[in-house]
Amino acid sequence: MELKQKLKNLMNTRGLNGQKLARLSQVSDSEISRILQGKSRPGLDNALRLAQALEVSLDYLADDTVDAEPPGPADSVSPDERKALNLIQKLGSPEILTILENVRFLGYEVAMSRLVGAAKPVIEIDKDSTVTEAKPSPSQAIPAPHVSPRASTVSA
Repeated sequence: MELKQKLKNLMNTRGLNGQKLARLSQVSDSEISRILQGKSRPGLDNALRLAQALEVSLDYLADDTVDAEPPGPADSVSPDERKALNLIQKLGSPEILTILENVRFLGYEVAMSRLVGAAKPVIEIDKDSTVTEAKPSPSQAIPAPHVSPRASTVSA
């Protein structure tokens, strides 16, 4: 399949016209028009930009004997990691960043015990204050108290 036909197919698949592809690839609109008409072949820089914009390999675009993009590498993410990524996507970035900041601040063990519902979270607020224990009743869960960044240590 020729380059012009590959580009037309990829553009149709992605809902792009020449102008949108020009913006995505930073290849001039007139150059894309010439390529689509079969009057020009792109140089290496423009071919690479087009391949990146269309998310295909440069080999696929450049080689007229290759009719299909080779399959990408297998997913290297484990099923548990995929679940975590899906959950992160559902929660959203601000919430995940807050969770990660709390995990960093509290430490892994305390944060994980809170996430899985530990019965006796123990938090030390200041260096000089005493340790406070919060025991959730069987009928009502007590939310974890907010700890300000000034707190010095947290123990489990």
